[in-house]
Amino acid sequence: MQVPISDMLKSIPGAVGIRLEEELPYNVVETIRSIEIRNYPPFTLARVTVSGEYESSMEEGFRTLANFIFGKNAEDKKASMTIPVFMDKEMEGWTMSFYLPEEVSQLTPLDPNIKIERMPAKTVAVYRYSGNPDLEKMLDAKVSLLQGLENTKYETTSSVWWAQYDQPTSLPFTKRNEALVKVSPK
Repeated sequence: MQVPISDMLKSIPGAVGIRLEEELPYNVVETIRSIEIRNYPPFTLARVTVSGEYESSMEEGFRTLANFIFGKNAEDKKASMTIPVFMDKEMEGWTMSFYLPEEVSQLTPLDPNIKIERMPAKTVAVYRYSGNPDLEKMLDAKVSLLQGLENTKYETTSSVWWAQYDQPTSLPFTKRNEALVKVSPK
């Protein structure tokens, strides 16, 4: 995998929690204790599902998607890394997704395992946490998110998924991670 020089340079401040990558836009509707309610406009994801344990699936998924955005696509076009990187637990395994900005949302994967999916606008509840995003922390964040929504005006309308905003080499206390779930008013 050949990483573009611009992405390598962005990784330097990223080690201490300074994020230079393009971030998926959203609007905060309200904050309820430690839960943020956000509206996301429609957006595009590149997704790949890998069977197996969490860590090995995430490594393979990241490598596959990074190769795609760094030029292994039908257009032979390179795109920059974006944030966040989403993770989902699916029946078939773990799904990793990269946000694709409009200017690269039409890239065609050469790898048949990569799916390009247009996501509709959605309202999401988010619980933010820091540290290395291991499976235990992710599951704890899921519990915190769902408990934080109890006795609110929102009900969940999906399963929980997770987002990571930082590279693995970032200092753990600077890492931004999130547990997310779609919600609607009760």
